[in-house]
Amino acid sequence: MCKRLLFSLLTILLILSLLEVFFCVYPYHKVAENTVYGLVIPDPDLIWRLYPYKDGPIATNELGFRDTPYNPYADRKILLLGDSVSWGDGVEDVRQVYPYLLEEMLSKEGGRTYEIINASVPGYSTFQELRFLQFYGMRLRPDMIILQFCLNDVVERYSSTAGYGGDNVFLGIDTRHSVQGLFGWLLRNSRLFEAMTRILIMFFRNQQEYQVEKLALDRLSRELEKAWDLTLSEIDGIREIAEKNNIPLIIVVAPYRFQLNQPEHTNQPQRILQNYASDHGVETIDLLPYFASSYKTGTKTSLFNDENHFSIYGHRLAADIISREVLRYYSMVK
Repeated sequence: MCKRLLFSLLTILLILSLLEVFFCVYPYHKVAENTVYGLVIPDPDLIWRLYPYKDGPIATNELGFRDTPYNPYADRKILLLGDSVSWGDGVEDVRQVYPYLLEEMLSKEGGRTYEIINASVPGYSTFQELRFLQFYGMRLRPDMIILQFCLNDVVERYSSTAGYGGDNVFLGIDTRHSVQGLFGWLLRNSRLFEAMTRILIMFFRNQQEYQVEKLALDRLSRELEKAWDLTLSEIDGIREIAEKNNIPLIIVVAPYRFQLNQPEHTNQPQRILQNYASDHGVETIDLLPYFASSYKTGTKTSLFNDENHFSIYGHRLAADIISREVLRYYSMVK
């Protein structure tokens, strides 16, 4: 009996060892895809952050942001939390990205000097923006916080971050290092465990659920409802920090290009955010109606470089809309 049990255990160990060798030779771990070396570096708290002191078209300033030099003496400092939309994906000159244009417009029209601290990082979702605010953002002592929200904030993590079931490499960063505990150790050190984890994820969860266009449906899947619940809880974390420090929070909702065709039938994500904001006394700026209005004049394609990143014309329009709303807010609280 003992010999049979021992033989069975050895057989299982042999099979597992062979499978481990196989997945070491043909790993699930992806390296070449979705990789932009030199843009970001690993960060223990945020998983990745922008490469500091970088030169060239995507240069970073003394704070490590894609922004012009920081002005610590500005009358008003506005911390902008966002992703590749506010970072300016597809726009080479940072002076054509809406945060810079917003700073210029506010300083010109507001009668004060404004500093937009553009802390946006490509690929960030709300959980990283919350962490940034907790670990770094409040040290900058902002007078206002703007959270730029993109629809893919709800689904991005599920395709880019290992801890949420996504691929292990994003922008050249191995996101497995952010997964804690025994699960994280096995994910990093066993190719067999990694492969089996991905197979189980694909079996129990339809990866196709996490598509931006499905967010616009009136009836969401249970998976997307859970994703929304998690996202809203993180936004609520940002709101609580702002409220605790008596800092106004404004949520700016960036549209996707597909929404411009029928904004009234594809604006469920905007409505979800507006309902949340209304329940919690948070200001929102929904860019969709303004972009859709411009689309009716035949400028749909010129406002975007791709499905969700603004062109220089889209950045100008966004800066104009946001500046008017920010100045309106400040005029109300005088």
